[in-house]
Amino acid sequence: MPLPTFLLCGAQKAGTTALYEALRTHPDVCMSRPKETEFFNWRYRRGWDWFAAHFDHHDGQVAIGEASTRTMPTPEAPERIAERLPEVRLIFVLRDPAERAHSAFWYYVEQGILCPGADFSAFIRNEGHPLRQEIMLYGDYQRHLDRFLQVFDRSQLLLIRHRDLREEMRAELKRTLRFVGVDPADLGSKTVSTRSNTTQYSRSQLLHGLARRVWKPMDRLVSQWAPGVAKKIRHVGKQWSLGADRPSLTSADRAYLWRRYESMTHELERRFDLDLSHWGLQEETVRSWA
Repeated sequence: MPLPTFLLCGAQKAGTTALYEALRTHPDVCMSRPKETEFFNWRYRRGWDWFAAHFDHHDGQVAIGEASTRTMPTPEAPERIAERLPEVRLIFVLRDPAERAHSAFWYYVEQGILCPGADFSAFIRNEGHPLRQEIMLYGDYQRHLDRFLQVFDRSQLLLIRHRDLREEMRAELKRTLRFVGVDPADLGSKTVSTRSNTTQYSRSQLLHGLARRVWKPMDRLVSQWAPGVAKKIRHVGKQWSLGADRPSLTSADRAYLWRRYESMTHELERRFDLDLSHWGLQEETVRSWA
């Protein structure tokens, strides 16, 4: 029963899909199918045999990996992992929590989880909204890492800055491969993409939301009888409705979020010897709030 030798635990909206796809290109790495099993989150009761079935394609590779971004913020995850995988390697990609929250918000809008036309500034200040609480919690990296360090040795954790993953993907991929115990030289000259599963944004939130409500029940029916037709309709629909740039994170919203995450960021820098100065308020933001 093949089980992972390493887990890509998150964070959500921090480039984990791109890293997953890059790791798959190495001949000595076997990644789960699909990427996110969510086993250590809400599917744990399905059992370890169910989890192992996601690696049935394993063909003798040295490193076996899985990547579920909700593993990181799930309180029970560290002990669940340690139950059967005490020597596992754990990888965390850390993104500026303000940028991560902003990206997560727009992802939920595009997925129809939040209403079209929702305003990020109002949403992020609505402390009683359960999804707002979840988004903010997901960026509280120190709290999550502390739970893992109560169960695993520090040497089993690899922390990657999202900026490095985006700007120096090949170098970070090699560092990750060494961490999981395979030779990065075997990667050869394969092209490594820095972008995967990036969210596309609708040109009109109102029309996009309406189209989703109308098409969703029809999609189930069409997919059942003519899956090829349903796939083509989805493709055409995305081409028609998506393609706009995501609204920028405003200076005021960045400052609001920075006040929430500032002490956590400094603690991460101190405890893990990380330079996270690029997470702070940008110079233009400081001037506007001076």
